[in-house]
Amino acid sequence: PEKDKKYPLVGIVDGGISSILKEWIAEEHEFIHPDDREESHATFIGGLLVSGNTINGSEVCKEMDGCKLLDVAVLPKDEKFRSYYINSPLEFFKELGVAIGELKQKTGVRIFNFSLNTQEHVSSDGYSNPAKYLDAIAQEHDVIFVISAGNTHPNDIREEWPKDPTKALSILASCRNHILKSPAESCRNLSVAAVNAPNVKGTIPFAPANYSCHGPGMRVGIKPDLAHIGGAGAVANSGLLSLSKEGQLIEECGTSYAAPHLAKTLACLDRDIEGYTSRETLMALVLHHSAIPECLQNKKLKKILKNVVGFGIPSSSEEILEGDDSSITLVFANRIRNGQRMRFKFSWPPSLVNNGACSGLVKLTLVSTPPFNYKYGAEFVRVNIQGSLRQEEIDEEGKTSYEGRLKPIYEPEKGPKQQKEKNLIDKAFKWASTKVFGADLTEKGNSSNWTLDVEYLTRDGEVMPAEGVPFTALLTIEDSNRKGLVFQEMRNNLTAIGVRIADIQTAARVTPRV
Repeated sequence: PEKDKKYPLVGIVDGGISSILKEWIAEEHEFIHPDDREESHATFIGGLLVSGNTINGSEVCKEMDGCKLLDVAVLPKDEKFRSYYINSPLEFFKELGVAIGELKQKTGVRIFNFSLNTQEHVSSDGYSNPAKYLDAIAQEHDVIFVISAGNTHPNDIREEWPKDPTKALSILASCRNHILKSPAESCRNLSVAAVNAPNVKGTIPFAPANYSCHGPGMRVGIKPDLAHIGGAGAVANSGLLSLSKEGQLIEECGTSYAAPHLAKTLACLDRDIEGYTSRETLMALVLHHSAIPECLQNKKLKKILKNVVGFGIPSSSEEILEGDDSSITLVFANRIRNGQRMRFKFSWPPSLVNNGACSGLVKLTLVSTPPFNYKYGAEFVRVNIQGSLRQEEIDEEGKTSYEGRLKPIYEPEKGPKQQKEKNLIDKAFKWASTKVFGADLTEKGNSSNWTLDVEYLTRDGEVMPAEGVPFTALLTIEDSNRKGLVFQEMRNNLTAIGVRIADIQTAARVTPRV
C-alpha cells in the first residue's frame, strides 16, 4: 500500500486472513487461537478486495486495486466451534457484535463482508435468528453487512444456464433445495447471488451460477438484493482467481466470492463521498445503479429475475458518482416523522418538454429503515415508506390534479381483488425497505410541474416512532437519446427555487422543503 493514499476499508467476518496479506490488514479482532484458524476462505476474499482488478480484469472486479482489511476472525475450524461457543451457536453473534463495535470505534469502518451461511433455508413465514442478530448489529453500529446468498449442496447443483429461456425456466422449476440460506434474508443488510464470470468456455457470461441459491425467500421485499461474479461452477475453470493462504493464484467459485465485489464498491462510495453518508444512502446508490445482465433480458424470464439476481449487477463506484450531462440523479436523504408527508416540487428539464408534455427515462429508488417487530412473523415490518413521482395534470376546465407516473420495476400482475394485497407485497414492494420504480416517458401529460412525494403507512395499531424513519430517495431523469443538457437544466431550476444542492462527492443530500 502507498503510505498516504486513502484506501477503502472492508471488514472480513470469517476464520482469519493469511499473513500473506498482512501489509493490507489495518486491524484485527484477536479471538481465535492461531491453531484454530481456517484462513483459506477469508484469504481468497481478501485477495479479491486487494488485487482483484489486476488478477481478473475490470470486467470481473470493477473497482481499482487496493483495500485496507479488518480481520474479524470469529469463526474457528468446524471441529473447534463448540469449544468457543459452548452454550449456543448464537454466542457467535454476540462475539461478532463485540468485534464490530470495537473495530468501528477504532477505524470508522462501515462495510463488512459476511460470506457465511447456515444450512437452513430461508422461510416465507419466519425470520431466522442469525438474520435478526445481523439486523441488530448493523443498526446499532451503523454498518452494512454484505451477505452471500448461499450455495446449494453439490448433489443439487443445477444444469448450466442455457440460452433458451423456456429451458432455463424449466431447470429452475425442477431444482431442489435452492432457496436462499440464512442469514441472507437480513432486511437491514444486502445479500448477493452469484453469476458466471465472462470468457469461460461452455458457460453464458453473467448468467446465474448453477450453485447459487435464489428466492423467493420471505413474503416481503426482494432477496437476494443484487448479483455479482462468483465464478462458473459446472466446468474445470471458474473464471475467478484470487490467492490461496500460501499466496498462490487459485480458481474458486461460490456466492462467498460474489459478495466482496459489492462490499468494495460500498466501501469506495463511503470513502469518496465527503462527510457522513447514511446506510440508506449507500445501499440506495448501489441498488439504483444496477442493471439486469443482457443474457436475462428476455420477456419470458421477467417473472423469475427478482428471485435470481434481485435488482441486478451494480456499477462501479466511479460510474455511480460520475454521471454525464444528459442525466441527473438527485439524492434526498431525510427522516419522515409522525403526521408528515414530504413533498418536493420541481420543473421537468426544458430539453425534455414539448408543449408541456414530458419525456425521458426515469428511475426512483427508495431505501428506508422502518421499525421491525419479529413477534408478528411475516408482518415484522411495521411501517411502509412509499415514494411517488407525480405530474401535474390540467383538465379542460383548468382544474389541476397530480398523476403518478412510475411503476415498480417488477410490476404486479392483474388478478382478482383478493390478490391485490399479495401482489402489492410480491411485486410493488409494499412493506419492503428497498423499492425501485421506473418509467420510459414519451411526451406524457400536459404540464412540466412535478412532485416527488414520500409518505408512510403504519400497520393497524402501530405508532410511528418518535424519532421517525430515516430514508433515502434517489431520482434519476435521463434523456434516452443522451443529447439534452439535463444536468445543467435541472441544476439551474433547483437553484432558482432556492434548493440547496451539492454534487454527490461533496454531500449526499438535497433537503426537501417540508
